[in-house]
Amino acid sequence: MKSFLFTAAGSALLLLSAGAQAIDADAGVCECKVATGTRTVPVVFRDFSTTHPDFETMDGVDLGIVKTDLGPDGRPVYASATTTSTTTGKENFDQWYRDVPGVNIAFSDSLTITEISPGFWQYSNHSFFPIDRKGFGNQGNYHNFHFTMETHLKFYYRPGDTFTFRGDDDVFLFINGKLAMDIGGVHGMIQKTLDLDAKAAELGIEPYGTYTFDLFFAERHTSESHFQFQTTLELECL
Repeated sequence: MKSFLFTAAGSALLLLSAGAQAIDADAGVCECKVATGTRTVPVVFRDFSTTHPDFETMDGVDLGIVKTDLGPDGRPVYASATTTSTTTGKENFDQWYRDVPGVNIAFSDSLTITEISPGFWQYSNHSFFPIDRKGFGNQGNYHNFHFTMETHLKFYYRPGDTFTFRGDDDVFLFINGKLAMDIGGVHGMIQKTLDLDAKAAELGIEPYGTYTFDLFFAERHTSESHFQFQTTLELECL
């Protein structure tokens, strides 16, 4: 399972990281690094135990887990008053992207992308296990399959920009604080393309403006993990 591809165009990104072992969102901004042919973007991972009720126990596509507006703390807001088909309620979901001692362990890290053609960048990892043996460890598995990842970015919107995702598990993309792509649940590969021009009015964005780009990911089930993205974004941090 676990395969991940997204494509975007004409943008610049920014990461604000948060976490007990990461840089707190209120304390400062991580540095994006640019070198000839490569760009490095900071991310935050949180490791979870296999005993967490939202991990390993359920599967299926599950749209509508989060509300359409990003919360005031910059995190997704749980939409259901009870549960969903692959989540067990607000209290447990709120742990996915927040530090909770004893429940998750946070790590600052980064993804380095490569310019595969002029202005076109890619990250490709068909064995995406960035926190193997870290945190709670592999817990009897041959990889650590139970973690979340988040990035907090900004981009310069140019006409024609798109964002394509292909893979699993949960991906929640917010642009300008609005839910732009929802691929929730524990599932096989799914591909969706976001046409920013078509969604501009809904997202409250206009060409040649700079807007926030917040991506939240969850790896919740064995047995594979593929993570790929391609982009024409110009990466930078505040």
